[in-house]
Amino acid sequence: MPYMQFPVIKSYYDKLKKGSPEADVDSLWINILGLYFTVPKDYGLEQETRPLTDIKKRADIRIRYVRNGIPKKVVILVEDKRVEFESQTSVWKEAGDQVKDYLKLVRTEQENDSTLYAIATVGRYSRFYCLDPDENELTDYPGTSGKPFEFNKDEADIEALLNSLVTKTS
Repeated sequence: MPYMQFPVIKSYYDKLKKGSPEADVDSLWINILGLYFTVPKDYGLEQETRPLTDIKKRADIRIRYVRNGIPKKVVILVEDKRVEFESQTSVWKEAGDQVKDYLKLVRTEQENDSTLYAIATVGRYSRFYCLDPDENELTDYPGTSGKPFEFNKDEADIEALLNSLVTKTS
């Protein structure tokens, strides 16, 4: 289901301009994610409100899946910077490092021995990652080769990735 067909999602996307606050990206993502990670499928979307103990930054959105009555974080969305930083390699590296640190902490906190997934977003672009069990380094989500996907231009690819994440985490 193409998400840009919905006026509310299109309006959030249209707000993403140089200088727009990072909260605009969060609003866009939480509305997109709600189309795929739904309550009837046992998912919950949460906006992280507390910084984690060992990390000064926070994950903006996390997705929980309830299996056998136990909620587990399965996908973490870390939106790191504003639109004006989209082309800066150092910002993407910082976002990747933040994702890695957060996923490692999630794995420790909830004793999660399954693959964890993350999306790092800088402005209008997102990269998809995974942290496999017993690994300490992020890898690119299968088939993405580290490519940054743009919300509108790469909508079909992002939709396929989100559907794949739902399949892998349910």
